[in-house]
Amino acid sequence: MLRTFLLFSFATLLCLPGFASASSFPSLDGPFRFSLGTSDFEASGIEFEFSAVRSFDFQLDFGGPLQAGRKYRNEDLLEVRYRVSGRLETNPPTPSGFPAFALIRDESGEGPISAAEWVAQSSFLEFRIAPDADLLDGVQLSELAPLGKLDRILEIYAVEVGRLDRARYHPPQLQLFADGTGLLRNANNTSKDTGTVNPATGEEVDVDFGEEYITRLTFDPSRITVIHAPIGNPPPVPEPGTALLLGLGLVSLAAHRRP
Repeated sequence: MLRTFLLFSFATLLCLPGFASASSFPSLDGPFRFSLGTSDFEASGIEFEFSAVRSFDFQLDFGGPLQAGRKYRNEDLLEVRYRVSGRLETNPPTPSGFPAFALIRDESGEGPISAAEWVAQSSFLEFRIAPDADLLDGVQLSELAPLGKLDRILEIYAVEVGRLDRARYHPPQLQLFADGTGLLRNANNTSKDTGTVNPATGEEVDVDFGEEYITRLTFDPSRITVIHAPIGNPPPVPEPGTALLLGLGLVSLAAHRRP
């Protein structure tokens, strides 16, 4: 009788909404850093469609937990740093009219971007960690789940509204796809109500995606780690649902073995 009751309870718990899914999503305490740069792609290949990005680097710090199965879009974001520099076309010239650019948004340049500023200017980082990702060795690109359209697994979209006289249209948009291809290009920027003008032309800023630079990327998703497991964190522990299921299973086994 006891065995039948326990088995029934076990099956009922499994059918509860969200119970089974919650138990399959391990997590690690924050903070954690999402990082990606030129060196991660150099072995696979970088192809310039026009203009040439010499180097780029993204570092975004999060304060919240690192959790498998979770989608991130600025949630728990603390601070953003990025660098992008390169050579621009001059014949015919790109809209900025400059032969090169170097946008440095970290401690060595114009300073990091706070989470509040990043969100206020409509910038975002978006990715989803697969439910079966092994968090103990960090998170590889191959462990990011498609976000839907075109099997996109990652997008970083940086905007510099109101700062375009210094940024010179060059904030980056990075998109990576599950098939091991990617696209790095300038973001879509306009003056909007800021009245910002291009110092080279005297005209208000109105630049579409990719008018300044476009760089295509190829890579092996399993060989690029974008999140290193936070140092000092213990291994992922079962969530309460998992622990309860395990306990019920042990009790059931004990009841089954009773004479």
